[in-house]
Amino acid sequence: MQFLLVISSIACGHALFWAVVLFRLNNRLSNRLLSLLLVMLALRVGKSVTGFVFPGHMDFFSTMGLISMAQIGPLAYFFTRSLFDNSFRLRLVDFLHFLPGIVAGVFALMGRWGFYYVFTAHVIVYVIATAYFLYKNREVYGADDLKWQWITFILGGITILWITFVLQLIFYHPLTYRLIVISAAVVFYSLSLWAIPRSKLFVADQRKKHDDTSTQHEELGKRILELFEKSEIYCDPNLTVTKLASQLKVPAYLASRAINSYFDKSFSELLVQYRIRKSENLLVADGSKALTIEAIAYESGFNTLSAFYSAFKKINKITPAQFRDRGASSAERYPLIVNR
Repeated sequence: MQFLLVISSIACGHALFWAVVLFRLNNRLSNRLLSLLLVMLALRVGKSVTGFVFPGHMDFFSTMGLISMAQIGPLAYFFTRSLFDNSFRLRLVDFLHFLPGIVAGVFALMGRWGFYYVFTAHVIVYVIATAYFLYKNREVYGADDLKWQWITFILGGITILWITFVLQLIFYHPLTYRLIVISAAVVFYSLSLWAIPRSKLFVADQRKKHDDTSTQHEELGKRILELFEKSEIYCDPNLTVTKLASQLKVPAYLASRAINSYFDKSFSELLVQYRIRKSENLLVADGSKALTIEAIAYESGFNTLSAFYSAFKKINKITPAQFRDRGASSAERYPLIVNR
């Protein structure tokens, strides 16, 4: 048991350390949500050992474990949303997702531990919902391959830990506790090994308006703008932030941050904006009736018709066919605004 306690303390301490670092880095919502997610995972993993080692306080540790378990799913889902959408903000109604866990904690204090089964299932329901959300937006979000890898690793890590939580409920045996602790250590340190070399993706620039970093981002932003405007690089359906960075001969994280700074958008958002603007122009161009909607979608850089329709309706609130019938000029209605 001492071995379990030591390994659990190291693994959970590591997760809590990164949670504090992320929370203090900046006020990005994605960093704050990931910080809370790491705290909840650490509490849930820690509960499995501390409650076993200190049985006299089992009710307290079990209650903390239940509350933290109930928050893992919603935090993972909202973190995913905020990671790919810079404009995403938690609405008042979104906080209702966190309420059931708090209520369950009250019932746990009354000795009703059946909620552990409910909220263990609750985690995987949110993981599946998050995976489905990513699947629906895979063409757009997948272009930002750095963030796509990051969220894939995180969801994979949560799933691995969830499996150990299920085994704990089924087999009340010291072996399952060892499995939880070892899995947690592997997950937490593996995520760190991926994130540390790419840490600048999570760090906000602490700078004055006209310092060297700002100038570098502006110069790089202008180069990206030229590639998008003159070369129409966005029409490449396989364009990713890493591929763009390779053409610019800069690290991928630097290209991503230059886009955030210069355009005030994420790479995915910029890509969609240009592709939709291209499709709008094709829809109202002379002789456009000869082109099918599907042909216009592919010509604009979309891999699938469904992704094109979804992105087009999200921006314009109407279908491509309705847009074509109206004959509106996209260049006049939606000029590209650079964050200057």
